Amino acid sequence: MKTTRLLLLLSAGCSAAGFAAEPPTSPKPDPANEEIITLEQLTVSAATRTEKLASALPVTTTVISGDSLQTQLAIANDLGQALAQSIPSHSPSRQKVTSNGESFRGREPLYLLDGIPQSNPLRAGKRESFTVDPYFLEKIEVVHGSSAAQGLGATGGIINFVTVRAPETDGFRGTLEISGTTSTRFRDEGLGGKVGASVAARRGGLSFVGGATLAHHPMTYDGEGRPIGVDNVQGDLIDSDAKSFFGKLRYDFSPRHSAELMLNRYDLEQNLSWIAVAGNRTTGLPTSSIRGHARGQPAENAVDSAALTFTDRELFDGELTINLFRQDFGATYGASDTPSTRNNFRVNGVPTLDQSRVEARKWGARVTWVRNFSELGNLGLVTGFDYLSDETEQSLVLTNRSWVPLTTFADWSPYAQLEKRFGPITLTGGLRYEFAELQVDDFHTIESAGSTFVRGGNPSFSEPLFNLGATAKLSERVTAFGGYTQGFGMPDVGRVLRAINQPGTDVDDFLDLQPVVTDNWEAGVRLFGGSWKASASAFYSTSKLGSRLVANAAGIYDVARERTEIYGLELAGDARLPHALGNLGGYIAVLEGKSDRDGDGALDRRLPGANISAPKIGLHWDRTWSPRLTTRLQSLTVLGRSDPDGIPAGDFSGYTLVDLLATTPVAGGTLSLGIENVFDRQYITYHSQTLTGGSANAFNLFAGRGRSLTLRYRFSF
Repeated sequence: MKTTRLLLLLSAGCSAAGFAAEPPTSPKPDPANEEIITLEQLTVSAATRTEKLASALPVTTTVISGDSLQTQLAIANDLGQALAQSIPSHSPSRQKVTSNGESFRGREPLYLLDGIPQSNPLRAGKRESFTVDPYFLEKIEVVHGSSAAQGLGATGGIINFVTVRAPETDGFRGTLEISGTTSTRFRDEGLGGKVGASVAARRGGLSFVGGATLAHHPMTYDGEGRPIGVDNVQGDLIDSDAKSFFGKLRYDFSPRHSAELMLNRYDLEQNLSWIAVAGNRTTGLPTSSIRGHARGQPAENAVDSAALTFTDRELFDGELTINLFRQDFGATYGASDTPSTRNNFRVNGVPTLDQSRVEARKWGARVTWVRNFSELGNLGLVTGFDYLSDETEQSLVLTNRSWVPLTTFADWSPYAQLEKRFGPITLTGGLRYEFAELQVDDFHTIESAGSTFVRGGNPSFSEPLFNLGATAKLSERVTAFGGYTQGFGMPDVGRVLRAINQPGTDVDDFLDLQPVVTDNWEAGVRLFGGSWKASASAFYSTSKLGSRLVANAAGIYDVARERTEIYGLELAGDARLPHALGNLGGYIAVLEGKSDRDGDGALDRRLPGANISAPKIGLHWDRTWSPRLTTRLQSLTVLGRSDPDGIPAGDFSGYTLVDLLATTPVAGGTLSLGIENVFDRQYITYHSQTLTGGSANAFNLFAGRGRSLTLRYRFSF
């Protein structure tokens, strides 16, 4: 059965968003195949710090264009679901605010907003993908695998949210979007919607783009009509309200010099009008919800981001970019009112209701200078340095206690990257050096960890990170690529610190605070035809001191440090069908991982679902039926995966979901109807199915969304 699915996928080709191949120089493209050809013009800045064609990079990349992103959001206004649908080795979405249990190539991705770090490695609260409204995104750049190009955190890859640009020509334009969402059960509490408005203007050297959005995410229902269980603790999209404000002001002093200021505010708050009802893992009855007032304070994401960028395009015959940034991140988690969590937060022996809040304040600088040395045979150089200061803490808000003490991380990283072409072969290589220091003051853990006194310290690390890659144009239609990269990350420092229960522990000597350094090897090929394209890549990633999440008795995750190894295969492509039948595409991603859980040096256990995705197959068919009707039919298949410890309750049975989108021009704008889960498939999400032990309970057996409708109208003026 697996072989049949693979052959069907290969015959269909794969997703154009999954890669960008190098088109032949001749013959000239046939206008009938224009949709295939233009995909080659996609550029990426996340991988090398400067705009380059994705086809020229020795790594696998995914570029989710603005049109592709809007297609996904017109089906479901859920950025996490859009990422899972579009990125082959991204694990299935939890359909919640939290991304806890979601991974990228089995490791953590680094989320960026215009290059500004959004991830919080010191206390990974798993809310970093909800820091900007996707209404303001121009595209999403994804670099697969370990990368040190953007600094700390990209052990699994980079996901860079690129915001809309200020206009290049004089004039004024605006965009208005109105959408409504409902389950096909058509209940009042299942009605939601969104309104967004933006304007862009330019006059002379001054330009501006900005706007605001307001959204209500309603209650959702599973394929059998039950209200889906609300996650009042980690945070949920269900019955939440979000508002955002975005602005970008640019001034071109001359063709050489420019400055740009970007401001972003995003606030999502969950209402407390639903209470989770226990499911039953033995019978497979999922967690559901009933009306009621949840205890504690609402779960919330509140993020302020600012960046000031100065560009000099002719400094020493190169281009200098200086980016100064700041981000204030606040995430409140809901109160978990269960006997185990109350005991975890007990005070003076008394089990106590409590909830936490993570606050992170980041500021820094990114300096990049790019030059092509023609006198050295067109040797390309990208060099500069990054500085990051990150202050993070986690408090218990109902009892006013510190759960994770104020922790400061400072990192300074010079880097240099070279590129040189030798006939059909292009070589790239570089070095980044991380100089990092962690500062933790003396503190006491909370009662459940023994009220243990921990002596603070200033552990420091210095890590050289190398990369070497090559692309080879084997023919007009075949390009091979491959290379070696290293990534640098920190374990979830907050989880490590708050779990210390050994008296006399000194932060300076604590092994679990050592960084995560990953080594990644990758090789692949890109194929191009007149009306089709395909790619394949294989990767292997290893870390001598990796990081794996393990649930304790209260169901709260701690961090296990152990050697890990992850490997996999990604296939992707796209084909234009004959007789104007449209485009057919898709991808397949298969990966597996192991770790050394008993510390004997042997990789003896497969990674669980909380750390690695099951195999995925994504397919789509786009067709223009007439000037007034365009459709997309897409599917996402997640194949079964057995529990690594042989526990039947943790086996994943797999599922296939089908979505449909139809668009038509109306009154100068575009009207679309999106149907998510067309066949109203009843299923339990991947993360919920693969939970075992202390992390698996009757309140987190979450079903996925049943059939839902989204009607959206976008108008530009």
